[in-house]
Amino acid sequence: MKRTVSLALLVGLFAIALVACSSDPEPEPTATPRPTSTPAATMPPAGANAPPIIPDAAEVDRKAAMLLGIDLHRQLWATRPSSNYKYGFQWTEGEYAYQRANVEVRVIKSEVDDVLWADNAVKTDGTEPVGFEVPAEPDQSMYYSIEGLFKLIQKAIEADPARVSLGFDSVFGFPTSAVIEFPPDSEHENVAFFAAQLVPIAGPPE
Repeated sequence: MKRTVSLALLVGLFAIALVACSSDPEPEPTATPRPTSTPAATMPPAGANAPPIIPDAAEVDRKAAMLLGIDLHRQLWATRPSSNYKYGFQWTEGEYAYQRANVEVRVIKSEVDDVLWADNAVKTDGTEPVGFEVPAEPDQSMYYSIEGLFKLIQKAIEADPARVSLGFDSVFGFPTSAVIEFPPDSEHENVAFFAAQLVPIAGPPE
């Protein structure tokens, strides 16, 4: 219990650092469901002999601060009650509407087991070419477990993007939103998504 509380306090502190690392304000989300970002935690007064988490004179660069914050949220995610869960997800970039449609990702023992269209999925928007057919089911290879999302955003940040804005769940630390943009001439692809409504589901024993 003490470890979980300590992690939550550290996560709250580094949520401030992550927001400060974003060069632009986070856009107003339009996805359904909407994510919940980690609120800034109120730190209790430190004891007289307690060293600060980050010394006053320390120089923490932008990338190191973000990677440290991600690692703290990953540790918080490790406290989850089950590796069998489902959650709502939406890519916010994609050529066609179905690629940006809301889906439900089902994960069994930390591996993606199935991906289904959400009830409110908007799979067409009138821009599709004549004769275009929307896939009957989402392409499962396009979606990730929560562990996969952590790896995805970490890899993108290590590639030195031009802009980063991240949000995390305040209880279990999983990523709820990401906007990671690269310069137009970069070989890397932007990463942009929303994730929310994560709940445990029945599955094989842990």
